[in-house]
Amino acid sequence: MVTQTQYSQIQFQAVVNNLATFHNVIKAISFVENAMCQLSKEGLQVTVEDAKSIQAVALIKRTCFSEYSLVANAPATGTAPTEGSAEPFASFGLNLKVFTDCLSMFTTSELDSSLKLMRKGPRAPLIAILEQHGEDSLITECSIRTMEPFDCMDLEFTDEQQIVSKFAAKGTDFFQLLGEMDSNCAEIEVSITPTQLKFETFGELHMNASVELSNDSDILISFSCSEASTYRYKFQHFKLIMRTLALASQVVVSTNGEGLLGLQVIIENNDNSLFYVQYFILPLVHDGDSMLN
Repeated sequence: MVTQTQYSQIQFQAVVNNLATFHNVIKAISFVENAMCQLSKEGLQVTVEDAKSIQAVALIKRTCFSEYSLVANAPATGTAPTEGSAEPFASFGLNLKVFTDCLSMFTTSELDSSLKLMRKGPRAPLIAILEQHGEDSLITECSIRTMEPFDCMDLEFTDEQQIVSKFAAKGTDFFQLLGEMDSNCAEIEVSITPTQLKFETFGELHMNASVELSNDSDILISFSCSEASTYRYKFQHFKLIMRTLALASQVVVSTNGEGLLGLQVIIENNDNSLFYVQYFILPLVHDGDSMLN
């Protein structure tokens, strides 16, 4: 247990009042074992990626926490975000399966539960204190070993001018649209023109299915396209996204001239704060008669 004396040595401390939403977001991106966690004044960022072809970034802003405190480390950590910056910042690797297993202890109950996260500093474990609120309050403390930080792909759209198409859609409707596609297909082709949006799946037996939306469809909230594009992606990557889309209130999809697809999922918390999960999917590259990542 964390003692009162140890509290004064804590570098990071945060409280989540709604454990269920936090757990659902983290579990939705747990398609690989290890994640890169970054702490900053903006909040907690959790990044996972697989086979250098898909990346998911959960951004849990400090407004999602009822308490959030992060103090600067000693310069020896080398984790400052920019040279000469004194802004608090820390990063570490974390086993997501172990973390979500800890969080799931109280999520099956109908009673409200809260979560307190704490970490003393570099190489220290992440402490998760879960409290179930009711007549007989239960408290469980988990100590999760952290790892050295590791590099992730840099896939951000750094310049808005890179984006050639962008649309926002209603979360529930977009989830249903993709859910109606052939789940056994190998690839999905996304075609975007100034007038329409088309999804077409391709199966192993040359079985194709498609869905088309006009740029004024009721599903869409906004739509812009400066350059027509058509790219294919592994449908398996879209199936991974479905876990998060099931929670979405809104989805924003962007593509650049190289076919990089960015999909931002916006999730409403019960206190009106917002969770964000950003996916980046690299397109399949045509090489002769084959499709390669």
